[in-house]
Amino acid sequence: MYTLVRYSEIGLKGDYARKRMENILKRNILKGLESNGCRAEIHSERGRIFVESDGPESAVNFSLSHTFGVKSYSHVNRFEFGDLEDLIEKVSGTYSSIVAGKKFAIRARCTGTHSFGSRELSIKAGDGLFPFSAGVDLESPDVEIYIEVRDRVAYTFTEIIPGPGGLPLGSESRMVGLVSGGIDSPVASWFIMKRGSPVDFVFLALAHPVDTVDFLRAIRPLVREWSYGTDPLIHIVDGTKVVTELAYASNYRVPGLTFKRILYRIAESIAKEVAAKGIVTGESLGQVSSQTPDNLLSINATIDFPIYRPLIGFDKDETTSLARKIGTYVEDTHGEFCALFSSKAVITSEPIEINDDMDRFGDLSSIIRSRKMYHGSQIGDLLAQFETEKFDTSEPKPDSIIVDLRSREQFTGWHFPGSFNVSPDKIQDFVREHGSNRNYVFYCQKGLQSAFVASKLRTEGFDSSYITLDKLMKSAKSTPVEQKQL
Repeated sequence: MYTLVRYSEIGLKGDYARKRMENILKRNILKGLESNGCRAEIHSERGRIFVESDGPESAVNFSLSHTFGVKSYSHVNRFEFGDLEDLIEKVSGTYSSIVAGKKFAIRARCTGTHSFGSRELSIKAGDGLFPFSAGVDLESPDVEIYIEVRDRVAYTFTEIIPGPGGLPLGSESRMVGLVSGGIDSPVASWFIMKRGSPVDFVFLALAHPVDTVDFLRAIRPLVREWSYGTDPLIHIVDGTKVVTELAYASNYRVPGLTFKRILYRIAESIAKEVAAKGIVTGESLGQVSSQTPDNLLSINATIDFPIYRPLIGFDKDETTSLARKIGTYVEDTHGEFCALFSSKAVITSEPIEINDDMDRFGDLSSIIRSRKMYHGSQIGDLLAQFETEKFDTSEPKPDSIIVDLRSREQFTGWHFPGSFNVSPDKIQDFVREHGSNRNYVFYCQKGLQSAFVASKLRTEGFDSSYITLDKLMKSAKSTPVEQKQL
């Protein structure tokens, strides 16, 4: 199979940069085809890349449609010809049955030295196919036939398939992406990758392995399907201390904003260590309280490193649509932890408030040093490992103590029969009262908070697990019960 690949921005560069980017693009195309089971040979000439592959068309399409720098591509017929008459004969023989009963148009382009030009080729090819067709229609034809002539070789095709565009991955400097298991941050990293920068991923695990699995699922398409030619690093940071301090301590002024500053500090340190040139986040202006202009200014204070926000002007629907398109949208996640750090939204803040909280929190170096680092090529094994380590349950045991961590209002609206409504900051008192030899099952609105509490108790030797609200509701009895509040 012959495929003609086009690029756009690369062609605007100077000779040195153009050649460099073209070589990176060719390397990435070959790596992408190889990862999709295709062997290929590749060469370039005058703004075009030509790929000869033995793979199925579907595999070639998938690879090229996920290779940054590819503006468009076409599967082509390749003809060597002697003169214009020979070329017209070959075009007619190939496309006479395709234009039968249809209106068509010829789009010709000639590069090199020939005895004919693009206009003459279009007219002659049209004359050759006219008797087999329903006529010529240059405005809205049923079939468009493209002919690209390069010296004594012609490439013909009927379809131009769009690629992702952008610049070849690896042609610009490395970045570090702050990524959660949510929708926005993977899309933000994708945009930076589209501009040629490889992205290493930094994740603060707040309820490992539960939220870690969500994170890995979200970035898996970026690693496997959009990173051809690179092998990004994955940094997983243990955030247990962050949750314990900010969510359950009362002496922090703006814990939700301080949490974001901590994320930036961690990313900044890792970025400098790996020689990255910036931090990428998924923030959108005003989408949540921490992303107001005032709060972004306060969070950014003291961060001496570039922060890129590709989604700053996007609304949630736009980002969600793009996440589905590029494959990073995960249908079933446990949500994000941000709301846990503050019961009341803070719309405006001053840098000094976060600075005071950071002084109270203390040094982050031990948290950063203890992180686990993996290569993107390990992501399949990591997911398999962490999936088996999860401690969720589909149905509580008959003797389980079931704890609802949601708000009083949510608990009153519906709760599992016989469950206790306990504030997360009172869990230690609760389990001390009920004993260490009991089985505890926790649930919350989406699962992440209950997963954290269950995980923390497990490290202390308790028999604990969590269950999603949907699964719990399915197993609940329909009879009303007395509410319990602690």
